[in-house]
Amino acid sequence: MAILTDPQLKKVEEELRRLDQQVDAMDGKIRAYLADRQRKPHPRHHELVEKIQQYRIPAEAASKQLETSLDNLQWKVFYHFKAWQQLWENAEAAYRQGRPFGRMEKPSMDSSESAYPEGSDKSSQSMHSFWQLQQKKAGEMGASARESEDEFKKRIKARYQQLTSNKGDDQEIVMTFNKEKKRCTLELKRKG
Repeated sequence: MAILTDPQLKKVEEELRRLDQQVDAMDGKIRAYLADRQRKPHPRHHELVEKIQQYRIPAEAASKQLETSLDNLQWKVFYHFKAWQQLWENAEAAYRQGRPFGRMEKPSMDSSESAYPEGSDKSSQSMHSFWQLQQKKAGEMGASARESEDEFKKRIKARYQQLTSNKGDDQEIVMTFNKEKKRCTLELKRKG
């Protein structure tokens, strides 16, 4: 097995950082395109999502830090993609109703619950998607499902409420997968 040199590790770290910045920039590209489809290029967000979801760290470079960074990036793009889908649907609805699509309130990136009222179909769909991903990730690690969907929802909601009270202006709440516990959790992360 080849050992990566420090410059090679830096290259992997830089690639993950670059992809993370592309996710952050994509929101503006999507909004610009939806507001003016004639003059703005298609954002090609599906390609970015696919690239990130398919990205693998070379086996010889695998480290807990890099694996965690990749895992967080994949969760981030998953969550953003859900928000982008909603944004796209809103723009299509406005178009069909003859309303211009302009500046809309940006969907919250803090939680799948915060963008939709408690108990709404959208909220339930988002939580269900996160629970399914948890099941898939745990299964890939050889773990059996120990947490029902209802237990998952209760735990995530409680964690969200706990983090909201401690969240600073320079922080956001992100969904991560804890490999030791083999389940999803919410964590505070510095923006940018």
